[in-house]
Amino acid sequence: MRLNGITTIIASLMLAAPLYAQTPEAAAPIIPAEVSQPAVSVAPEPVKPEVATGPAKVVFDTSHGEIFSPVKKGPLHYSNFTTSIKKTGAKVSMNAEAISLKTLEGVDTYIIAGPSKPVSRDEIAALSIFVENGGNLLVLMHISPPVAQLTESFGILVSNFVIAEHEGTIKGKSQDFYVTKLAEHPVTAGVGKIAVFGSWALMTEGSASVVASTSEKAWMDLNRNRAFDHGEPIQSYGIVAAASSGAGKVVVVADDAPFANKFMKEAGNMRLAGNIMSWFSAKK
Repeated sequence: MRLNGITTIIASLMLAAPLYAQTPEAAAPIIPAEVSQPAVSVAPEPVKPEVATGPAKVVFDTSHGEIFSPVKKGPLHYSNFTTSIKKTGAKVSMNAEAISLKTLEGVDTYIIAGPSKPVSRDEIAALSIFVENGGNLLVLMHISPPVAQLTESFGILVSNFVIAEHEGTIKGKSQDFYVTKLAEHPVTAGVGKIAVFGSWALMTEGSASVVASTSEKAWMDLNRNRAFDHGEPIQSYGIVAAASSGAGKVVVVADDAPFANKFMKEAGNMRLAGNIMSWFSAKK
């Protein structure tokens, strides 16, 4: 789904404030639409990253108020995802400092999962250099404003309204549904369907592309009542998007739930997670 094919009203919705977190049981704090950013310092000169040797190094960000943990065992944490990465032989760690070229040194894949605080412009600049020089970036959204500027820098735009479905709903809940419209891509190979539990929407521009999307009957639930009402935009919305930038790769998933312990075994969620990490490790 490309930006040029989206109506003006949908584009304008991308600027509105978020209305609620993805699931009642995992309510996240409301983040203002206008998030002030620190002054931009002079961007560092692009440098070649340190050539990784030995096992791949995967780092989870913990410096932006991440709502769930990559090591805790609770139902909405990501410890099973972490374990699946370790089983590939990769070394997994966490970074609690501001993202910089220094903290990204020697890293193969950087994961930002469910942040509640915005990624700063300086951090975006560092991540852009990181990806350009061969690093991989995975962004899992719980609420959209903290990552909106980051993902946009790679041609992936995020909504500030949760979407709902008429088709493929799970237990009759309009915001819990299966995603079966999958493009041919290494990330979606053999997935079949993805189970999401309160997802935002993605649009792409430039070289980025949507690789998993809703049916044409999905809608943005503007008034948060989980029912379709007249005037709510109805169309197909992106759920997973991928991009290549320089020598690196980026994947954005509009709902972090498929990677949560409680939902990772639903549908093809486990396969999706494995495919993403495999695509990252494959030579471009």
